Amino acid sequence: MAEARVVFQNANLIDGVGAPRTGASVAIEGNRIVHVGADKAPASAGARVIDLAGKTLLPGLVQGHFHSGFGPTPTLGAAPLLGLEAPAPYLGMVAARNAHTALQCGVTGVIGSSNGDNLDVCLREAMILGLVEGPRIAACGHEFMASGDMADGTNRSWFMGIENPGLTRRLDGPIAFRQAAREEIGRGCDVIKLSAAPGHGSSPVRDVCYLTRDEVEAVVAVAHEHGKLVRAHCPSRSAILQCARAGVDIIDHADRIDAEGIEAVVKAGASVTPSLLWSVRFLQFAESWDYAMGPFPIGEGFAETHEQVQRRLRGVREDFEYTCAIVPEMAKAGVNLVCGDDYGFPMMPHGDYVSEFEVYTKQIGIPALEVLRWASTNGAKVMAGPLGLGPGHGTIATGELADLCVVDGDPVADISCLRDRIVAIVRDGQFVRDGLAGAVA
Repeated sequence: MAEARVVFQNANLIDGVGAPRTGASVAIEGNRIVHVGADKAPASAGARVIDLAGKTLLPGLVQGHFHSGFGPTPTLGAAPLLGLEAPAPYLGMVAARNAHTALQCGVTGVIGSSNGDNLDVCLREAMILGLVEGPRIAACGHEFMASGDMADGTNRSWFMGIENPGLTRRLDGPIAFRQAAREEIGRGCDVIKLSAAPGHGSSPVRDVCYLTRDEVEAVVAVAHEHGKLVRAHCPSRSAILQCARAGVDIIDHADRIDAEGIEAVVKAGASVTPSLLWSVRFLQFAESWDYAMGPFPIGEGFAETHEQVQRRLRGVREDFEYTCAIVPEMAKAGVNLVCGDDYGFPMMPHGDYVSEFEVYTKQIGIPALEVLRWASTNGAKVMAGPLGLGPGHGTIATGELADLCVVDGDPVADISCLRDRIVAIVRDGQFVRDGLAGAVA
């Protein structure tokens, strides 16, 4: 149960909107923020008053691309296989662990990004009942794929020959896409996921779009009628344009976005998750592979020759360097950028979220304050709609939900301090981590 009133004083405040403010005071009561200002908030009888002594108070973090079921499996080490790595009960336990891990890293909200077995919805219900501790979640379901998609014609083609296709769902034509969207929403999903084009991270982008405009628009119409979101795996230029113009809410990766694509995304009011840590980690792994150990183990088949690997790596690196150069252009144009990646692989386990922030700040040169907004406020605003949280969700302002983090350091000076110096986490007005002293008035 949330405390009656908690007053934070002498905070270095990052409110998600303006510049940082020192000496700030913030009060929460129940699950809402009731005071923000330079003056000391009134401390009623029984209130807990906490002197932060310059520690940073910022909105809770949001993972905008969250695969709840990706993680260690009993048969394949820790390599996700699109929902077929293990039986559903085991993946449910993986999802519960991932949710707890995320929350203890300061993540108070996640936006789902494809899973099988209704994992996100079950996870959400378990959290409501108090069986599992984790962030609030905008639940996602299967990933809709058309015939000929990367999961239909490459090393995962056997998915389509078995009864359980994992987290994928094969569809063709607007009627089938429309029906599937209705079913996913009927099962409790807040987000519908589309696979629009191949590539990103571990394979080069090809400039195709698997989906027709009618297919995308059919899903968008159903989702928006019910107040839900649509997201799309969208690395190619043509897929970005197709999906943005059809009203897709979240463009995942956007590796080959150009000026026309940026204009379309801004006009549509869509968000982009670049998810560049996966590219960094894959290139590190692949470029250091020792061929004395055998063929490279990731490819269009189950292994690739040295020549095939080098061709793949050239394409992946070209895509990565292009995206690194265009991300600042997206930010400058006003694209709502959101953090989140394919966590759960051995190279990037759940909890390693700060490494993505460091790619943007230290490798691309985006100011840390801007990346902090991507990692908190921007993602919170995206998930606010389907969860009915209001347009100001993810900011520290009077009347907003109290999802907060306290950091013993200044993440604007060094964003890496979010990795191991979060001393308190408040979700929905309740402390889920509390390393703070505080007198009772």
